Amino acid sequence: MRQKLEKWWKRIIAVGLVISLLSVGFVIYPKQQKIVLTFGMFAGNKWDVPDDNCYQMIDQVIKEFEKEYPNVTIKYESGVMKDDYSEWLSQKALKGDLPDVFMVLPEDFSTFSSVGMLKNLDSYTKIDKAFKKSNYYEGSYDAGTYKGTQYALPYESVPTLMLVNKTLLKKEHIKMPGNHWTWDDFYEICQKVTKDTDGDGRLDQFGVYNYKWNDATLSNGGTLFNQSGTKCNLSSKPIENAILFTKKIEKISSFRNLTSDDFDSGNIAFRPMTFSEFRTYKPYPWKINKYFDFKWDCIRLPSGPDGENKTQVDNLLMGISNQTKQGDMAWQFLKKLCYETKTQQKIFQYRQGISPLKAVTNSKQAQQVLEKSMGENMTDKMKLLDELMNNALQIPKFRRYNEAYQKIDSEMTKILTDEEEFDSNILKLKQEIDKLLNQ
Repeated sequence: MRQKLEKWWKRIIAVGLVISLLSVGFVIYPKQQKIVLTFGMFAGNKWDVPDDNCYQMIDQVIKEFEKEYPNVTIKYESGVMKDDYSEWLSQKALKGDLPDVFMVLPEDFSTFSSVGMLKNLDSYTKIDKAFKKSNYYEGSYDAGTYKGTQYALPYESVPTLMLVNKTLLKKEHIKMPGNHWTWDDFYEICQKVTKDTDGDGRLDQFGVYNYKWNDATLSNGGTLFNQSGTKCNLSSKPIENAILFTKKIEKISSFRNLTSDDFDSGNIAFRPMTFSEFRTYKPYPWKINKYFDFKWDCIRLPSGPDGENKTQVDNLLMGISNQTKQGDMAWQFLKKLCYETKTQQKIFQYRQGISPLKAVTNSKQAQQVLEKSMGENMTDKMKLLDELMNNALQIPKFRRYNEAYQKIDSEMTKILTDEEEFDSNILKLKQEIDKLLNQ
């Protein structure tokens, strides 16, 4: 009996040694085999603000990765502009020549996932012990999920906030609103500040610039479509009330077509703005074109009666081609870009958004970089960013989302200015969108 047990133990140990050797080989082999990875990216940035460092950051990360894996060479094609990028990728897919790893615009994600351009990442995210999805802000991580499957990781996040002209409010003896202000507070302030200040009979001071119906919808708990993308909820009470509130706000300024110059000159109290715009609004070189004879700050957008002080967070994603023959190494490079702390810290140095990794965005290093570029103490703003990211609202993910949303948005001017046919216009547009969604 004892001899049999010893025999079995020897077999178990031998099997264990074989498994260990195979495991070591799995780790070492990718570092020995000669591999060329291709990377797809566009010049500039997703949010259409100045960006002179888009290649500098990527080149640094590639250099570091190639040093870690001397057998790997990473190549990318420069000069592809954002407006041409989606078509460029689609053509690459048709030719069977997709980059192994590539940037994914949020408006393309659902389509690319549904047509099979992106590799299912679940086998990596669930098995890789060095990867924890809980390190991401939940909303940003979920931006790369389609129908329960992970197809991309977030690379850069950009929340929306409300810029406030503190000087104008002080001049009008109005207290700076807090982060939990409401539509009623917003409307009251807009009413008070909108006036003719020079007596020429024309309004020249206003409440808000660029406040959209969708800003009101999101902060009033409105959901424009159902999860499956087969039904439009345009006629629901939260959305109807959001559109009516937007109309009410625009009516204060007599539906004037205001511009960013009106805000820059200090004549408008509020302006919704993405964080990428916020970052480039004050520092050089944009500041040479701005007036800046007023002090400003940022807070959350006001909440409606059926919602909260929430806004949308946009995410630039990255994924792996479903055509790649280098899946394991592509995953390592994807992690290097989207998950490694050292790389993600560079987002604050070279990009205009923030990191989707909680620890990076809440780090002292990130705060110091922003303080240096903004020229001010960022302690309160870092807390605000964390709150916004923890309460992010994501856009729905189905193939016809962009087409349906753009049609609604294009018709909204008519709905907002038509005094008599609001209900019928809303119902008619809803029926058209429902038909589009179910084609």
